[in-house]
Amino acid sequence: MAHAEIHSPDHTRTDTLMRTETVPPNAWPDACADFSRTHHGWLVQVLTLPTTAVADGDRTSAKEIAADLPLAEVAAVAADPLPNIDIRVGDQRRRTVQRVERPKSLKIEKDPDGAVMGLRIDDSDGVTTLVHFRTVMPTERLDGLAASEH
Repeated sequence: MAHAEIHSPDHTRTDTLMRTETVPPNAWPDACADFSRTHHGWLVQVLTLPTTAVADGDRTSAKEIAADLPLAEVAAVAADPLPNIDIRVGDQRRRTVQRVERPKSLKIEKDPDGAVMGLRIDDSDGVTTLVHFRTVMPTERLDGLAASEH
C-alpha cells in the first residue's frame, strides 16, 4: 500500500512518496533476519513517536533513540502471543538496544523506486518505532563491505 510522507532533514515532517509493505506476524522472524543480513552495518536513526503522529506526518514529538550508528541486528524475540522485536545498533564504543514489546505490525518502508528506507514497528500501546537509513540505496548498487564488516 502506498502513501505520501514528507521527510525533512530534521525529521519533523515527511515529503517523499513512500510505499509500505506489511509483514505478516508469522513471517516476522525471517523478515527481521533477512533485513539484518542485507543491511548489517548501514548507518541508521532509531526514533519513537506516537502512532497518531506518524499517520499525521508530524515528527515533532519524535524521541531519538540512536543516530548515525551502524545497524547490528533486528530480531524477533520469542514472546506470547507475538514476538517482541529487538533493534540493536552501534559499534564497540556505543551500543543501543531498543525493544519493541507487544508489536502489532511490522512494515518495510520503501522509496518509489523500491529501495528499502527502513522499518516501521507499531506497538499495542500506540507507539511507533522507526528505523531509517541515513542513505537510501538499492543493495545491488553497493560495491562492497566496510573494512569493519569483513
